[in-house]
Amino acid sequence: MTVPGGDSGERAQDAADQGLSEGTYEAPPIEQTQAQPNYETPPPGYAAPGYEAPSSYPPPAGYPPPPSYQAPGYTGSSYTPPPPPQYGQPSPYAGGYGQAPSGTNTLAIASLVASCIGVLCGIGSIVGIVLGVVALNQIKQTRQGGYGLAVAGIVVGVASLVINLIWATYALR
Repeated sequence: MTVPGGDSGERAQDAADQGLSEGTYEAPPIEQTQAQPNYETPPPGYAAPGYEAPSSYPPPAGYPPPPSYQAPGYTGSSYTPPPPPQYGQPSPYAGGYGQAPSGTNTLAIASLVASCIGVLCGIGSIVGIVLGVVALNQIKQTRQGGYGLAVAGIVVGVASLVINLIWATYALR
């Protein structure tokens, strides 16, 4: 933007203005400033001036010296493995968590089978519901598989019980 009657802020530069102005600094050529560093390997046993290599570091004041570490089963230059665990004792390699339960809970399977049979006779659906509830409790404690089977046994048992009750109600009329 220009000021009325004034200059736009730009001015033409003359050839005389192109030169160096007073008070500026011109850097010397690169060839003069960079000295080639000496990367020669120092002779063996050389240490920097004023440096003395420590023979061993003493422990800080107030602290005992660090204990020497020796791996279990390691004596001198040979390795002797730890003895195998005795019967009834946990293995040192088990990690303390025990074995993971394997397989599906058998009561969950029995719950689903009894509930399916309950479609034909009413007592099977009641047995299926009871077995399904017991299976759920066991699965929570032992973390076995079969949660879905137990729930399906309960649902099918309730559905077959309701169907049997409706059928019995209309059959007795």
